[in-house]
Amino acid sequence: MKMLIDKIKLKLLLEQKREYIKHPKEGIDILITAILYIVSLLCSDFKSVFGINSLIIQTLAWVIAVILIVYGFYKLIKSSKLKYDHNKLLYDIENLNEIIHRFSLIAIKDDFETFSNKFLLYYDAVWKCWFFFSFSTTDYDNEESIIQRLSNKLKVNRDCISLKYITTRIQPKFSERDQVQKVYQHSLYRGKISDFPPDMLCNEFEIDGTRYKWWTIEEMEQDIEIMEKNRDVVSFVKEKIN
Repeated sequence: MKMLIDKIKLKLLLEQKREYIKHPKEGIDILITAILYIVSLLCSDFKSVFGINSLIIQTLAWVIAVILIVYGFYKLIKSSKLKYDHNKLLYDIENLNEIIHRFSLIAIKDDFETFSNKFLLYYDAVWKCWFFFSFSTTDYDNEESIIQRLSNKLKVNRDCISLKYITTRIQPKFSERDQVQKVYQHSLYRGKISDFPPDMLCNEFEIDGTRYKWWTIEEMEQDIEIMEKNRDVVSFVKEKIN
């Protein structure tokens, strides 16, 4: 998984957690000091000083020893409860990730043609635009899960579908619908179908109510809706897949 993290935020996080990372077992040093102090008390011969009774001095000394032990155990228990280690630091760093949307893009070409130069797009009725195949991606997704999704959509046997990973790109993009700047992580795959169903050999066809069409990059670049809503993806595919 790739991440996009603001450097200032990361430095601030590390500064905030520095104490816990540097002293994961705070209190041990205090307990060691207390033990050494008690040993010295056991070896000491208390005498009156400045008119203060030796018994009072001895009592104060042992009170200090008890305070050191109690405080040392308090700090040790407190630091143990925090249990801040590298795993928690990684979790905090991941929460700084500014990538909001992660998608796997699949570019399928008309390999049934001798000189293939078209890509398969589907029509999104909500956006009123033609798009490349894209699936929201999580840490648990892999190529097999993407192939299964394509198989379900296109009604093609999964054994006939293969994917080749091309590259991943992080792209900021202004969302016209939400009127905010979003950051996308697009993982691009070249999809291949070894055995096309007869319907897919047509320039335009329909499966389960979804329209599909073969487009050249040039045709996409001339389509106003595609360029307005999906220019970055078209440019990405044009640059990386011939």
